[in-house]
Amino acid sequence: MTIGYGQYAVLSAVIFAIGLYGLLARRHPLAVVMSVSLLFAAPVIALIGFTHALNTPTNPFPGVPPLGDALSAFTIVAATCIGSIGFALLLLLWRRTGRADVDALGDIES
Repeated sequence: MTIGYGQYAVLSAVIFAIGLYGLLARRHPLAVVMSVSLLFAAPVIALIGFTHALNTPTNPFPGVPPLGDALSAFTIVAATCIGSIGFALLLLLWRRTGRADVDALGDIES
């Protein structure tokens, strides 16, 4: 049994939907940062999956370089940087307000 484009697309869509739900439903900033990481992981799964599906003996596009791997590596680095910045903002929020809640963002004054 081989895995095709459809299975990778469905898995990517499910991971994206879970991340979107977590982003909209969660109030704790750490959960929001983790949800954003899931939002970045969904396209990576799709890119790797489509690259894997193209590297078959019955490839309709022979000679196409696997750019999905390079784009995925770039996306993983970008997601790591965004996660680090989000965690730093969470620590700043904790220090300024004494609580870690998204509603506390309104309490911060310049």
